[in-house]
Amino acid sequence: MARLLDGGSRRRARVVREARAPLRPVKDLRTRTITAVVYAPVVLVGIFAPAILFWVLLIVMGILGLMELLSLRAGRPALAFAALFFLGLACLGALKQLGPFAARHGTADDLPVWLILAVFPTWAADVIAYLAGTALGRRRLAPSISPGKTWEGTVAGFAASAVVVLAVAATFGLPRAGAAIAAVGIGPIGLAGDLLESYAKRRAGVKDSGTIFPGHGGVLDRLDSLVAVATFLVLVIGIWGLASLGSEGGSFGRF
Repeated sequence: MARLLDGGSRRRARVVREARAPLRPVKDLRTRTITAVVYAPVVLVGIFAPAILFWVLLIVMGILGLMELLSLRAGRPALAFAALFFLGLACLGALKQLGPFAARHGTADDLPVWLILAVFPTWAADVIAYLAGTALGRRRLAPSISPGKTWEGTVAGFAASAVVVLAVAATFGLPRAGAAIAAVGIGPIGLAGDLLESYAKRRAGVKDSGTIFPGHGGVLDRLDSLVAVATFLVLVIGIWGLASLGSEGGSFGRF
């Protein structure tokens, strides 16, 4: 028992040191870049592949994520993120299915447009926030939860996310009102998912949820923002669809 308590104390002390340490230049940028180059094509293939292959990818991610969640132990933060994680995976599957549906209603070509709207802006926010925070970051956003995040990086990430949303909307002909909601919401919602997962990790005394993605962490670390964004988009699309049922020509596919 004493050994377990001592191990837990060391983990908590490490977390505290990380939170109090000055912001450091990125040392693992090369590792992160190599990992992204290796895994990004897998994600892109999953996005544009037939739905059955995408669901297989989601199931694999779900199994790996469950294994990581079990390592975070029980607790309200971990349970809350577990609920968001699996709900978000289901919502990613729903967004994949909505692509062809939207096409039949004249919104875009036969492409997974809603999945693209979830993934690409979330990626942009993550990458730009990381780079801007490293180069310009001075003020910590949430030092006790996620020491590496800064206000400067966060604002840059929000801006990048909004730009990509508007670019996707222009490319696929999405209505301006829907694009505006997504542009304003995706950045903050993604950040909220990230911070919830970070809080669960801090409570468990671990830095990363896993090691499957060198330089990035585990499955939960990579999908924390995306599952939140996917859930947000499904809710917005659903509410928008219900609101349009009574209007002439309204349809779930017209966001």
